[in-house]
Amino acid sequence: MKNLSIKLIKNIVFISIVIFCQLAKAEHITIETANNYPYKNLINRTNVVNVFYINTDDKKKCRVEVVLDQMKWTSVSKEVNQNVVNHELLATCLSKEAAEQILVQTYLQFGRGL
Repeated sequence: MKNLSIKLIKNIVFISIVIFCQLAKAEHITIETANNYPYKNLINRTNVVNVFYINTDDKKKCRVEVVLDQMKWTSVSKEVNQNVVNHELLATCLSKEAAEQILVQTYLQFGRGL
């Protein structure tokens, strides 16, 4: 029983280190402007829109976090082409449908601007 506990603790420590290394390697940008719907509305309505990404050999793995007051929405992680430039990264990492859903949820949660 003691050996099982030690192995479990070692596995947890190893997994935690791997996750920490991945997070430390991740880069992020804060999106401040956008020209098209719904991204422009989402940026104007919320406090912060961050895109987190990890560069691999031929792809970027990215996800988007949107924060309004104490509420945070996080998109599903997605692989995109390595050649995507920063001003296109939001639209590439967050689908239009997902951005619209988050935008609607901000109105449902906070009700401002209806």
